[in-house]
Amino acid sequence: MKILAGPNSEKIAQKIAEQLNLNQLGLSYKLFSDGESYLQIEGNPDKEDIIIVQTTFPNQEKSLLELLLLSKTLKELGADKIIAIIPYLCYARADRKRVDGEVVSHSITMDLLSTAGIDSLVTVNVHNSEVFHNTAKDLEKYNLSILPAIIDYFKDKITEDWVIVGPDKGSKEDIALFAKELSLPSFVLEKYRDPIDHDVRFKDTEYECQSKSIILLDDVITSGGTALKAIKLLLEKNPSNIQFVVVHALAENKVFNEMREMGVKDIISVNTIPRDDIEQIDISLLISKFIEEKFL
Repeated sequence: MKILAGPNSEKIAQKIAEQLNLNQLGLSYKLFSDGESYLQIEGNPDKEDIIIVQTTFPNQEKSLLELLLLSKTLKELGADKIIAIIPYLCYARADRKRVDGEVVSHSITMDLLSTAGIDSLVTVNVHNSEVFHNTAKDLEKYNLSILPAIIDYFKDKITEDWVIVGPDKGSKEDIALFAKELSLPSFVLEKYRDPIDHDVRFKDTEYECQSKSIILLDDVITSGGTALKAIKLLLEKNPSNIQFVVVHALAENKVFNEMREMGVKDIISVNTIPRDDIEQIDISLLISKFIEEKFL
């Protein structure tokens, strides 16, 4: 088995290769002046199982196409099984048709990955696990939970005056498990969409967090509008501080700067999307352990 690092995931691929003591295939990569990618795989993948590591943000379409091109080429070069590690899977939220003619991008993306020769796909905290597993029937799919890594990160940092908070009812299960593992109280905010302007709002309920340290855990942040409203509501309850933790940090840095200006103490994400402007929890060991258990 060998590892190939896609252009978006060189650092995490290097860590996985070192943790599993696997050799890496080389990749010659450059961008032409028109924005198209030049890719050349260096090394021999013939009769080998190959792990491709490529997250699909930023530049979703470009990074996805590069992954498809690499997979197809590996098969043509004689690779046996191809395992795609996609820490952040783009288009996963476009998973259902709301109006006639709307493209369901998630299912098409999954079909493309399967058609390109990928045999197994491993991702992290996908938007809807049930829908994910019901697409591309010929593709072996795994959705890893980042929660164990987040728990490990915080277990030596917490004190009794902390409380775990989820942004909506969809986070209820993870928040409850997170709080149980750390023996902390928790609650989930009540989110709703205004029937007139369709804006997302939160019910102003009596949450028990005065003088508490809050960990607000979210799965993804894009524009930041909803997270900022949640933080504003929590600050009105007079906590001692707030730490914002997010799995997939897609938002621009200005969103996190606004959080800091509001009084958020720490902002932490997972390196499913590598960033150097906020602290990150490393997921490479979690992925390596899964690969070792499932494929080695």
